[in-house]
Amino acid sequence: MSAAVLEAYRDLPKLVRDANLIPAWSSDGKTLGFVAGAPDARQAWRVDLTSGDKTPLLDVQRVRDALKAATGVTPPGAGLPFEAFGFVGPDMIAFAIGADRFMLDLNRFLVIRPPAPNMIDTMFGQSAEARMTPRTFKRSLPMVGQVDAYEVMSPDGRNLLSIQDYNVSLRSAYDGRTQALTTDGTREVEWTIDWAFPGMPPVTNWSPQGTHVAAYMVDNRGVPEVLSMHNLGNFEHSSRYYFPKAGGVLESHRLFVLDVMGNPPVEIQLGDTRDHYPVFVGWLPDGSELVVLQMSRDCRRIDVFAASAITGAVRKLFSEEGKTFVRIHHDIYFNRKLGCSLTPDGRHLLWQSERDGWNHLYQYDLDGRLEAQLTSGDWPVTAVERVIGGHVYFSAHCDRKRPYDLHLCRVALGGGTVEQLTEGEGVHRVSFAPNGETFLDTYSSVSAPPVTALRRVDGSVLNAELLRADITPLVDVGYTASEEFCVKAADGETELWGVMYKPHDFDAGKRYPVIEWIYGGPQITIAEHGFPALPGRANIGMRLAQLGCIAIMLDARGTPERNKAFHDTAAEDFQGTVTADHAAALRQLAERHAYIDLDRVGVTGGSWGAYFGFRCLIDQPEVYKAATVFAPGFDPLSCVLYECYLGFPQTNPDGYRKADIFAMAPRLDRPLMIAGGTADHATWPDAIKMTEALIRAGKDHEFVVLPDQVHGFGSVHQDYLDNKQAAFFRRHLGF
Repeated sequence: MSAAVLEAYRDLPKLVRDANLIPAWSSDGKTLGFVAGAPDARQAWRVDLTSGDKTPLLDVQRVRDALKAATGVTPPGAGLPFEAFGFVGPDMIAFAIGADRFMLDLNRFLVIRPPAPNMIDTMFGQSAEARMTPRTFKRSLPMVGQVDAYEVMSPDGRNLLSIQDYNVSLRSAYDGRTQALTTDGTREVEWTIDWAFPGMPPVTNWSPQGTHVAAYMVDNRGVPEVLSMHNLGNFEHSSRYYFPKAGGVLESHRLFVLDVMGNPPVEIQLGDTRDHYPVFVGWLPDGSELVVLQMSRDCRRIDVFAASAITGAVRKLFSEEGKTFVRIHHDIYFNRKLGCSLTPDGRHLLWQSERDGWNHLYQYDLDGRLEAQLTSGDWPVTAVERVIGGHVYFSAHCDRKRPYDLHLCRVALGGGTVEQLTEGEGVHRVSFAPNGETFLDTYSSVSAPPVTALRRVDGSVLNAELLRADITPLVDVGYTASEEFCVKAADGETELWGVMYKPHDFDAGKRYPVIEWIYGGPQITIAEHGFPALPGRANIGMRLAQLGCIAIMLDARGTPERNKAFHDTAAEDFQGTVTADHAAALRQLAERHAYIDLDRVGVTGGSWGAYFGFRCLIDQPEVYKAATVFAPGFDPLSCVLYECYLGFPQTNPDGYRKADIFAMAPRLDRPLMIAGGTADHATWPDAIKMTEALIRAGKDHEFVVLPDQVHGFGSVHQDYLDNKQAAFFRRHLGF
């Protein structure tokens, strides 16, 4: 396989132009703008949001000339030298070229360069830009430790919210000075706030009036600590992280309302929250109450409350209880996929429940009365996207024949007919205009590049093709389309869906080894049913295939986004059906396709994928001939994330015994490579324990050390590991 092809595929999204439209919505709601095209032909477009007509926004050469006149420098290339812009007036746009910011008068083609802030003002944080720009700070994430987050501006624009020295802090947008809202935070008892990662919905701890903040006091006393080692500096040092173990002491979260005027914190009266997860959901529009849910530690019960912001008194609205998990740890702990949201008017709660066997929407009033089941049928809702007017807009897998296609739908508040607003096979991702009158629909499939359409809020088409992705660079490098497949699970009945990726020079007359990228955990699906050159996990499969193999990604029983019974396969025995389903899928694919060589099958995976990669070698050695595993989550006793599925070691010792992978080390009879980052406090100990178990069992294996890397690897280390894994598979699978 050509080294140049492999190198090109390392940055696959760059080989697909215009896969994502970056919208610029005008403030008057009449216009959409965006930039598209190859660098030397990049153009800006204006779209009339009434008619859908698309016309050039500006004369590219005049913009380039104006930039040269303003800066004295000829812009690079031949097209627009920027990829996105925003409207700052009806005929004025703002954009950046590198670190430089500009505005452009569209009528006069005059480039305006905002004056640089005074150096002294900037140095002391007194310039308007310095005061108003959110700064980074360190916040604690359960089991992860300190991560970067950005301050969030209050609704009234007066203050920015953060955590400083374990306490909640405000920074004035007027003079840049800080004010501590709490003063009793320590490393053991710290204050924290909900936050969002890039790409996730924003979390609004601020009350709508900007007068109060919802915050947690987290008591870590008694929670075990783990170490993260750092060896690359002149002096070695370690970092400590609280890391609750399955069945052990769990941190306690108490929820408070803080007053920006300095009045004493008001505790939300949830009682003893130890062994529960209280989660702030949102504020009522008038700021009088906030909605809170509290999930039991085993994930089998959730209580939903309304709480007074003045007194902290709570009133229970409703409860949801199940024989297995109602929500899963990852969704509550990390992702804020709460399945609970307030309507903008504050009169209703939208609740997702699998009580009838599928994930559907239920509407409650603020007294806790069930008003309506909004959706029903043999298909699941995935998320509420917006509430606009009298309708709830939500994404769903509503095509029964293609269970992983994703569409936008809507239903009236109070109930009614569900309308599917997007059509066509594949995955539809939507972006609403700020005024809610139109939305962008970007859709693709595993073999069809993205197309972006513009639709009215009722789903009718304004422009069927605002933008179509250009895969010419990908084709020039070499490209073979990916392929969806459907097979039966090991039970011979349940449908499983996956994606097959082929080398760029695929020849159906040849026989190819197979490398499967596995995760297997109950938290996520990993087979990407959109186009593989979009950012995401599909890139992994496409890159693997360029080694000269068939790459496979599959979602077996126990994974989400199907029905409750499908997901519940992970309950009590989360590993039970995974490897059998994956092996059954490969056997069926080999029967269908002569180019698949079932005698040369490898598997790779990280985190829980490392667990199941190892289990594939142990459980299905007749199928899997070699494995590489990285950042391995081998030990089910290592953290509370397993409790959602296995319960507690004290009450389900047999489940934990069956999941004990270290005891299986003597059964290893296939080549194995383990890789881990030395600073990964979550899984580095698991990697060490497994290699010790293999040494004691006399089992040869490879161990790759990635210095000072955490649970995800930097680009240099990832490239190094990719090369090591490629050499490993070529050696042991014979290609």
